[in-house]
Amino acid sequence: MRLLIPCMKCVRDFGRPSQELASVEFRDDGKYELTCSNGHETTTLLQQQRFELLFDIGAHAILDGYYREAVSSFAASLERFYEFAIRVFLNNAGTPENVVTACWKTVSNQSERQLGAFVLIWASKFHAKPKLLEPNQVTFRNEVVHKGKIPSREEALYFGNSALDVLRQNMLQVRDQLPDSVGQVIIQHLRNCQANNSQHHSSTLFASTIVSLSAGDALHHEGDLEHQLGKLKTLRSLVRGGNA
Repeated sequence: MRLLIPCMKCVRDFGRPSQELASVEFRDDGKYELTCSNGHETTTLLQQQRFELLFDIGAHAILDGYYREAVSSFAASLERFYEFAIRVFLNNAGTPENVVTACWKTVSNQSERQLGAFVLIWASKFHAKPKLLEPNQVTFRNEVVHKGKIPSREEALYFGNSALDVLRQNMLQVRDQLPDSVGQVIIQHLRNCQANNSQHHSSTLFASTIVSLSAGDALHHEGDLEHQLGKLKTLRSLVRGGNA
């Protein structure tokens, strides 16, 4: 799975995008420093949150036949969504960013505490229980992630669909009911990416993902994982010149 990045300085200088696209591997820090054939040195900041990217990584893993890695990525996507939602809730409550960061450090290595915090803050905000994985899917995830279970394609798809349902329902509720705080958390994410940046021209890039905060079209949030894999396979074939 790779990211295609245009030179935004070419767009600014020449008034149109260059046909040259840099193909890069995804970075954990979301910051991509590149030099195009025209000598432009740029820094591109990826807007997508980690949970959005991790779900796509899981989908690509299924296409490549790595079903254990797919389940692990889907599970990680859920956990990072819980973190994102907690940050949105705390922003909405007026909690300073430095306090959020300090408090998160106390649970950053404890996924069960993160889930507990997510469920309780969700209930406090929406007066209801969030959608969560069914107990059998939690057991399955633990067997794969912690006990070395090797899942079949069908099992990975089933888990991926379960995770997709949870992510979509919760994400859209948070996005639609707390849009200002969602925007503030994304802005803070970009600031963190920008930290210690060089003096290169900097721009923000939006990448289309299966689970997408930015997609406004309701149709984008429909279709099961098998449907999404078909779209990904077509896209990969186009990017790779027919070799999906």
